[in-house]
This record gives sequence, structure tokens and C-alpha cells, in this order.
Amino acid sequence: MTWVVAASTIWGYGALYSDVQVTLSDGSTRDMLRKAYPVANVIAAGFAGSVRIGFSLIESLESALTPPPGTSENALCHPVLAANVWAPSAKEVFDSAEARERALGSRILMVGVSPNESAGLGAKVYFARFASPEFVPQIMTRTVKICSIGTGASIQRYKHSIKPLFRLSSGILHAEVGNPFGWGVTLGYSIANATNWYPHSGISQHVHTTLIARDGFRYANSDQNTYQKDGVVIERTMPPLAQTYDQFLAMLLVGGTDTACAVC
Repeated sequence: MTWVVAASTIWGYGALYSDVQVTLSDGSTRDMLRKAYPVANVIAAGFAGSVRIGFSLIESLESALTPPPGTSENALCHPVLAANVWAPSAKEVFDSAEARERALGSRILMVGVSPNESAGLGAKVYFARFASPEFVPQIMTRTVKICSIGTGASIQRYKHSIKPLFRLSSGILHAEVGNPFGWGVTLGYSIANATNWYPHSGISQHVHTTLIARDGFRYANSDQNTYQKDGVVIERTMPPLAQTYDQFLAMLLVGGTDTACAVC
């Protein structure tokens, strides 16, 4: 019960968007979880499914992509190589988890830019999608593409809201003119607006944005004010987010909440 979205653009960088809601074992939901992270200098990944396994997989992926001793920390890793190298480790992480966590399933969506291949007006962008229990990488690349995991991927209203934005005639492309990464930030607002217009249990109305380019990462969120006809201002502000599993546990334990089998 989540929505993690990957996107590529003619502007030559990748984008990874994720809502921040988690569903607890008692069925209650909370907006409190960051689900997408940089895992190498040109690669980011997001997770859906078991929260505990998701964090373990992100840690495993980051460890697998750490440059070996004697290698420059600035060396750029090709996303296709990264996906294939890590896949066996992902399966091991999942297989070693508790049965009740494995029952929740797990998916990973990776976005990376090529160190040496070009497409559009910048780098070639690759997506890699993994799913439990086998974690065989499904690798995709296209100059303009969208891909997602989680329950949000099957909600038709979300698809219908976002798909037109990927047409070359879409005005959203103009957001990049004179404003580097403006397209990626604007698309994040559009995804957040879709979740606001069509609320769905398990999916937050807050969206975290990670933009991936050869020269590093940019981050944004969906904070904005909505002005109603009667003059009332509705503020949408990102809540505090757990960015590690320990933080996640600490935030829940403060309220005495059961932390087992949390899912997103």
C-alpha cells in the first residue's frame, strides 16, 4: 500500500517519487516514512511492501554498490551492472527475513543514469524493478517513461492524471526552461495533487522527490498552500519522516504502537 514512481525525461535525468504513508498491523495508517534513497552516486531506489525488509534491502543495495578499497569514491556505477550484481543479494536478504514479514512481499524500484551514454538532452536513464521472492531485475530504458510499484500503480485515476504529462506536447516540459530540474520538481507536485484529488487508503497526500543526475542528487517535497474560494488557506506540509528502520521503530514506540508487520 504505497506509490513509488520512477520517471525519465528528455532533459536527461531521472526522478523517483514516493508517498510517505505506512499501514500498521492494526490497519491504521501514518504519514511518517521516507521510502526512496540514494544508494550510489548516480542511483537511487525506493521500496514497497514490508517496511522491515525494505530498509534491509536498501542497506544491502547501498553496501553492494560501495566502491571497493582503492577505487575512487567518485567512480560512477552503471545502473544495469548494479542491478545484476545486486539481485542475488536481494534474494538472500528476503529469504533470511521472518516468515510474517516475507508474507507482506517486497518490491524495489531503482533509477540510475548512465555514466557514459546520452539520451535526449542529457544522460540515458535506466529503471530496474525487482519483486519478491526471486528479485530478478526487470530493466527498462526510454528517453520519456514512467514506471511505478505499490498499490498506486494499479489505481486508474492516478494513471489518467499523470500519463498526459509525459506527452511531448505537455506544458510541464516548459518548467525546465531557465530552471534546471524544474520539470522533476513540478512533476512531484502533480503526483501529490493526484493523491489529493483521489484519496486512497495506504497512500499519503505527501510526496518526496529525488532527482538523479550525473552530478548528484536534488531533493524536494510537495509542500504547498491551497487557496479556497472563501479565502481559507490549506497548508500541506511534509511531516517528520523516519529515514532508517531504527528511527521508524523509535517514532512508533513513543506511542506504544506495535511495530511488527508494518507495510507500505
